[in-house]
Amino acid sequence: MSYGKLYHEEYRINPHPFDTVSDSIQIYCAFHSCWKPGFVASPGGGQYAIYSLVKSGQYCSLDHSGQKKYYSGPCFSYSRSRKNYLKSETLGTDELVRKVIMVHFTPFHELISSHFLPAVSGSLPLSEPDRIESVMDRFYEELGKDSPDQALLSGLFVQLLQEVVFQQKKETYPALLHNALRYIAMNLNDPELSREKIARSCGTSIRTLGRLFTEQIGISVIQYVIKQRLQQVCGMLALSRFSIKEIASRCGFQSAGFLTAQFRQHFGTTPKQYRKQLFEKENAGKF
Repeated sequence: MSYGKLYHEEYRINPHPFDTVSDSIQIYCAFHSCWKPGFVASPGGGQYAIYSLVKSGQYCSLDHSGQKKYYSGPCFSYSRSRKNYLKSETLGTDELVRKVIMVHFTPFHELISSHFLPAVSGSLPLSEPDRIESVMDRFYEELGKDSPDQALLSGLFVQLLQEVVFQQKKETYPALLHNALRYIAMNLNDPELSREKIARSCGTSIRTLGRLFTEQIGISVIQYVIKQRLQQVCGMLALSRFSIKEIASRCGFQSAGFLTAQFRQHFGTTPKQYRKQLFEKENAGKF
């Protein structure tokens, strides 16, 4: 899609139809975008959640409150707002170059996105934009196939948000610990995830890894892994279509029984009881 000499975008649309009753992450499209200096975009947005790597250039958007929001590359910008923006335009003398994915609004998408990015919209700096770009490119490549792997696309979305959040925390911990946390986040659903695997991925010893976790985070490696998995479990319990067994499998627990034991130990209740309380609160809020 081109607009004279000021605007060019190349879209790849997901051929898989949108399932309005499915609790899943469903990608609508991925596209590469280039706006020349002086380009002003027409009103739009709101129909899909938008996640964008701004590689270079600057632009501003005017929202419905009349507030201007400014973005400058390299950064990661996103919006889950269902309201259209009124106008967007490039700033300065450099081309605005972006790589973007658009995601259908579903309960599961909102659950996952709000977990990593609590604000409805924003712009975040990137210390390693190349890592974000590599994930964006995988969306684009997969959507170029005749039958894109929907599970892969969903996994890439979580990987994208994990990487964005990790880059915000990069200066908080030593590089070795930061790499370990990134590896854990990317492999939480692996029931065979172990201290040995984590240490090997970081090129260090189990002893050094354990000391870092104890000194910097205050808990052991395994305690941290379980804590992160349980956070995922709490979110997925809000989605009634998943059984406890399915949740256990998706979150890296070897069995529903082990999940229940860990859940009770950490929260003083069972997953089923926790889910019941969630639904009771939800129903109470409707009256």
